[in-house]
Amino acid sequence: MRIFVLALTFVFAVFIPALLVLFAPGKPLRARVIWASTAALSPLVSFGIVRLIPILSNNSPEAAQWERFAGLLLSGSGFVLPWLIFAVFLHRKSAP
Repeated sequence: MRIFVLALTFVFAVFIPALLVLFAPGKPLRARVIWASTAALSPLVSFGIVRLIPILSNNSPEAAQWERFAGLLLSGSGFVLPWLIFAVFLHRKSAP
């Protein structure tokens, strides 16, 4: 059940916005591929930052509360970032 929920979260939070960016009409293909790759990799980057810094991942007993909270925010933002990237891509002005 855990794997199903994780896969469902990945589809709704990462896969759909990346595909929406990739198949957006009226934008050059090169820009769409770059923005779709950014949207797909943004959760990995945010989770990687939290995993690499022990203070943020709650593995350090001397971590302050704000450090643990920052790690929690970075972890949670991993699933919001693709939608924010999609919104920025959709409403950004194209260069002439």
